[in-house]
Amino acid sequence: MTMVNRKFYNRLNFYRKLFQLFSLGFLILIPVLITNQIYAIIGNLYSVTIFGIDIVDPAMALQTTLLTREFITVLIAGALIPIIVALLFGKVFCSWMCPFNTFSEYWQIIMRKIFPNRWRLIQRETSKINPKPLTYWVILIAFFLLSLIFGFPVITFLSFPGILSSEISHLIMGMGVGIEILVVFGVILAEGFLLKRYWCKFICPVGGLLGIFRTPKTLRLNHNEGNCSCGGALEPCGTSCPLGLAPKHEGLYPHCFNCGLCIKTCEKTGFGALSFGFGKNSKDKKN
Repeated sequence: MTMVNRKFYNRLNFYRKLFQLFSLGFLILIPVLITNQIYAIIGNLYSVTIFGIDIVDPAMALQTTLLTREFITVLIAGALIPIIVALLFGKVFCSWMCPFNTFSEYWQIIMRKIFPNRWRLIQRETSKINPKPLTYWVILIAFFLLSLIFGFPVITFLSFPGILSSEISHLIMGMGVGIEILVVFGVILAEGFLLKRYWCKFICPVGGLLGIFRTPKTLRLNHNEGNCSCGGALEPCGTSCPLGLAPKHEGLYPHCFNCGLCIKTCEKTGFGALSFGFGKNSKDKKN
């Protein structure tokens, strides 16, 4: 690995945190502009229009298509941008932009400080086996089937990024907040006490649908066994994963959202055995 790559990976989480803060600032900017009668950017993370360009959450687009039984061209076209991003870079929306993930990460940090012994215990219990994707896909399909069967927009009330972004707008515009926000922060609080991230890992329909759009060339985590210096039960890359995944082992996707924390840890504790790449080479362990 070149020195340039090492410097980039060491600072990757810093870049990601900046982007997360920028994304939160963007969500705050939208209602501020609207209250000042500036409509260049309107909407939220369900659907946003930026200088006339519509961007729609693919999960919302699919749900609307199922409920209306109509192929709405404008809606499908609006979903193309996030779909293209997912095809290229994987579920980076979840780790780089999603406000729910951002709040969860900071709350997890706080809980680690409050319950350090529990955190260390969970660290030692890091699994070397990634969860089977069957549960992930069954939950996702079940949500859309429920929407279709009952004619009710189930996904709308399970899209935590959409709820948070819309509630931020309502609060700034003096419209108060809805009860949905209590559910969202209830999940964040609960996961903090459990020190687990089950929602992002298994349940979220927004990330779940984005996980579908993968190809052999989509950005992925590669593991070069020849450079790996960790042996036995010691796997610092796994203990650093916010979703409790095993970065070096098979079955990493569709759960992984390419945050890069495991790579940063590998840079500090090993010899750069982990890296991002578009596709994998013959020396990399299958994921």
